[in-house]
Amino acid sequence: MAKEILKDEILTEEQLENVAGGTRGELSCDTKLLEAVGVMDFSYNAGYCENHMTEVQSEVNGYLKENDKLKDFSIATVKLDGANTYKIGDKTVSRAKFYDSICKALGKDDVNWQKYL
Repeated sequence: MAKEILKDEILTEEQLENVAGGTRGELSCDTKLLEAVGVMDFSYNAGYCENHMTEVQSEVNGYLKENDKLKDFSIATVKLDGANTYKIGDKTVSRAKFYDSICKALGKDDVNWQKYL
């Protein structure tokens, strides 16, 4: 019965791929990935990100813009509760797609980006 009631609410795999999001704590993992691929030479811990979301996002986006291969990548806060949106150009992508695309753009296919999700 529950599946019948929710059948229109269940997302397909294709729809799930386009779901963007994250939390303030996950922003620290974003910085860890960028450190691992050489875009940043440091990372932030989750607690710092919790209290300084805007500053961290601004710095991350600054580092992305400095890299010619990543200048179209960005992270933005959608809600005050910490939900993020990940973009490549004007297209909103999932966090996994964002990470995978960064590694591919930099030729870092050997980086295990999944461990940062």
